[in-house]
Amino acid sequence: MPSLRSPDYLTITGPGQTIYRGGDQEWYPDVWQRRAGCGPTTAATLVAYLGYTRPALAPLVPLSGGTRTGFLQYMQNLWTYVTPGSRGLDKPESLVLGCRSFALSRGCRLTGEILPIPAHPEDRPTLAACEDFLARALDQDCPVAFLNYSNGALQNLDSWHWVPLISMTQGEELPEGDPVLLCSILDGGQEKIIDLALWLATTTQGGALVSLAPALPET
Repeated sequence: MPSLRSPDYLTITGPGQTIYRGGDQEWYPDVWQRRAGCGPTTAATLVAYLGYTRPALAPLVPLSGGTRTGFLQYMQNLWTYVTPGSRGLDKPESLVLGCRSFALSRGCRLTGEILPIPAHPEDRPTLAACEDFLARALDQDCPVAFLNYSNGALQNLDSWHWVPLISMTQGEELPEGDPVLLCSILDGGQEKIIDLALWLATTTQGGALVSLAPALPET
């Protein structure tokens, strides 16, 4: 099962020893930030993980990132670079460029890869292509940002929403013969399981998968 190797880095402790998995946009102090902050929250999770797990990216590690207060400050820092517009952070390129700019501000270089998932079903990548994209990123210990404009038949995922994706596994086929691709995501400070195959088959507006990784040194 492709998965991040050190997912405990994404565990955050809040008041009263409350345990969170990843950040939560509801922590932002401003109403607009709470409404549109899923993109910067996801970006903060991805970039922080890369900093925790790569010595060369240590400047990206959030100060006191293991606490809710410390990680919220990090989310605020990312907001400056990954800034939602009137429609939220609606372009995957904006997340990549924002994260790369934030990294450069700390003397680090990142690269990003995007797998667009168009609205029209006939234009979408196959489930196998999505699975390959996720496997390549997770096998390199790189978290993935998942953007969905429409949640389709998924009842445990909001539409027009970004979440970090940290693992995947193939499930058994349903009795009807439909494939299952179970993925772990972090959403609202909790870890959840979604069926990406069901989403791909039922979303009406598509979305994207985005991976971030350290940029290779120039030779």
